[in-house]
Amino acid sequence: MPPAALQPAPAKSPVRSGPVWYAEDITEAMAEGLRFAERALREEQAVHGLDALDEVQMHPLLAAGLAGAGLTVFREMPYPAPAEGIPKASERERCDLVLAPGGTVGLRDEVAARRERQAAEGTLFAGPLARVEAPQELGKIEPQEAYWLEVKTFGQFSYTDGVAGQNRTYLSQFNACLADVRKLSRVPEIERAGAAIVLFAESPEIAEHDLAAFAHQCLDKDLPLAGLHVQRVEIADRIGNRFAVVGTLDLRPSVRT
Repeated sequence: MPPAALQPAPAKSPVRSGPVWYAEDITEAMAEGLRFAERALREEQAVHGLDALDEVQMHPLLAAGLAGAGLTVFREMPYPAPAEGIPKASERERCDLVLAPGGTVGLRDEVAARRERQAAEGTLFAGPLARVEAPQELGKIEPQEAYWLEVKTFGQFSYTDGVAGQNRTYLSQFNACLADVRKLSRVPEIERAGAAIVLFAESPEIAEHDLAAFAHQCLDKDLPLAGLHVQRVEIADRIGNRFAVVGTLDLRPSVRT
């Protein structure tokens, strides 16, 4: 992937953020990131395309599109933890992408704050920490103000041990997406979230049909799905996939049945 593909891609219109999140704009911004990367690959006549990337390699392309729409994007952020206890860093699950309004310097992490207060106990700093907001917390937002986004990517055709062909695990890979939706749904401190699926297929109709079927599966399981938003990105056919369809399952975990 050429370095230019990792630069923020300008969105068609700014993503509206702040107290209200619009999943359709978030989806469009991620698609713009992929369109920008696809143009770069075509210009360099790359042997491998976007559908050769794994999920971790996909993250900076999506983040670039979101940043181009004026958002601040944090990667691999720990999920908010329960009110009690101080779990180890290795014990905490992490979210792929966390979106915040432009200019945000970070997310408040109550676990880190508890750890700092615990380290200060019995010292001269215990009193000030209990009464005054630490300077490093200024400019940060609460987890409830952010949009938490898990990402999955797979396709009809994929590489297995370096060999391109039909993806025989295509349908079963939606199970991992279902796990993401459940994970996002069970965190009380998260009010808005999404499960983003970058689905590669020979036609957009196939991808959109399968995304819609998966959305209905989530509804059947009483998961807090607010809507499904999709954007198409045409890609060069290298292994059978001709489109990347970005589907965002918009969730409202704070609205629970």
